[in-house]
Formats: sequence, C-alpha cells, structure tokens
Amino acid sequence: MLIVLIVLAIALAAGLVYLSRLPKDYEVRRSLTMHADRQAVFDRVRDFRSWDDWSPWLLHEPDAKRDFSAAEDQPGGSYTWDGRLIGAGRLTHIRFDPPGRIEQRLEIQRPFKSGSDVWWEFAETDEGTEVAWYLRGSMPFLLRPMIPLVREMIGKDYELGLALLRGQLDPDAPRPELRFEGETTLQPQSALLIPFSGRMDAMVRAMEDGFPKLAGHLASLGVAPVGPPFSAYNKVNVKKNRFECDMAIPAPADIAAGPFARKDFNGGRHYRVTLTGSYDFLELAWYAAVAHVRMLKLKLDKHRPMLEIYENDPSSAESPKELRTALLIPLR
Repeated sequence: MLIVLIVLAIALAAGLVYLSRLPKDYEVRRSLTMHADRQAVFDRVRDFRSWDDWSPWLLHEPDAKRDFSAAEDQPGGSYTWDGRLIGAGRLTHIRFDPPGRIEQRLEIQRPFKSGSDVWWEFAETDEGTEVAWYLRGSMPFLLRPMIPLVREMIGKDYELGLALLRGQLDPDAPRPELRFEGETTLQPQSALLIPFSGRMDAMVRAMEDGFPKLAGHLASLGVAPVGPPFSAYNKVNVKKNRFECDMAIPAPADIAAGPFARKDFNGGRHYRVTLTGSYDFLELAWYAAVAHVRMLKLKLDKHRPMLEIYENDPSSAESPKELRTALLIPLR
C-alpha cells in the first residue's frame, strides 16, 4: 500500500510540474480581406445590432435573448445575450480609434465564467480592407492543457464570422449560408465507390477525378444514379490532416461494379445541416455542424460515417454560391 501511495504522489507531483510549465495566457488572431471601405467595416463592427446578421454564435441560436445598452455603438456601450445553446455573456466597447481599431471586453457568464480582451484592427490594402479579429485570454491552472483546443475552436468561429461579415459588406463576395435543419432518418442504400486515404489536398484531387469516373461508369451501362453523389467520412483526424473516406454514387444493387467497389450503407438517424455556397467553406461548415449537435447534447454514432451529399451539380450551377451540400451527422 505504501508503494502505491508513493507512486501516486510522484505521479501527482509530475503532473503539477507539467501544468506549471504550461503558459496560462493564449491569443487568437484571424483576418480576412474585404472589398469594402475601412470606415464602413469599422461602423458595421461597432454596431452591435448588426451582429445578428453575421455573428458565428447567433447563427446557432438566432432567437437567443439579446439586450443593448444605451448608445451601444459607442465606447462604454454593450450588449448581452442569453440563450439555451450559446450560453450567456456580455460584450462591451472599451475604446475606439476610428477607423483603425476597436477594443472590447468579453465576459462569459454561462456555461462557465471567463473574461477576455477582444480587439479589431482595420488596415487599408490594394484589395480593400484587411479585417483582423483578436482575442487574448487566460486559462485556470488545471485547464491549461485545453488551451490548444480552445484556441482552435475560437479561431474557427472567427473564420466563420469574418466570412459572414464579408458577405454582408460585399454581396459579390463568396459567403457560406448554413441551415441547421434538425434530425432526419436516411433509408439504406447501395452505392458504387472509390475508397480514399490521405491528406486533404490529395483528397480534393481524388474527388475531382473519382466522381466523374463513377458517373461515367454508370452512363456506360445506361444506368441513372438513384441519388446524388456523396462522400462518406469513415475516419477523420484533423490534427494530423488525415482522412479515410469513400467517394460514392448511389446505384442499383444488381448492376456490374466494374473496377469499383460496392457498399451497402445502413442509413438511420442523422442530424442534417445544409451549406449553400462554395466547397471552400466545407471545413467551416463541418465545424459548425458538429458544434451545433454538441450544443444540443445529441450523441454522435462513431460507428457510422458522416455523409457529405452534393445535392446539385457544380457544372450546372451558375456560380459556387449556388452549390448546395447536405452534411449528415450520424446519431445514436
């Protein structure tokens, strides 16, 4: 028993030493260039009432309660939010340096208490205005190992928010439109497919080559697909940039597979999110979709693949803005 206690004490001491060497502070920065006047961008960000149109958090819960102080678009002005999914907090304007900088204070009340400094910088460029969104915060001692994850999550939210803000300021700019549509049940289906394993850049090239091959094989047999093409993500390791997926086209179960594989997909309960916009926004859309499911406290079924269904043909769309992709997250 004494030996066990000594080992536990050594392990605890080693853990405390490890935690003490981790930094407590962290910073997030994301930027995007927008074809808009610097003053116009400055005015849009300082107007808290405009955040309804582009906030990456209100996107998840547009009916969350919001209250605004007097002169909310001036230093000292603030707005508060209180939602079932997005928690509660306050954002306050601290200082303006128009049209180049806005400083703010973020105070989270729920689901946990925290405070962070937020600021924006607006710089003129040949293409318009570079908008940079910053956050600086700190993490309690025992939670310091979570800093890389928190920094990545905030960064994704900032990237999505900046893309939505750009779409508000420049109607011609690409922007994602996300709809959280709720639970749905998929029917079982059979599909011809090409398996893939590798990095994202290689996966994109494989899809550009693979889907036309699958469609060409069906056309050579005089057989029409029985549903839109899709990708089934079997394993995803974002940190290592590794993906294992199947490029698939639904087809009758009795046709010749030729050089391709055949697989039966079980269907079942899923949560559906629809992205309208360029495939370039798929990574952000998946991040928002999974975050939304977790906000709802739904349980993911890790034994079934996530599905990315391409509901219209890129060759027939007038622009990438019209592309429609359904993201299906399997649920237990």
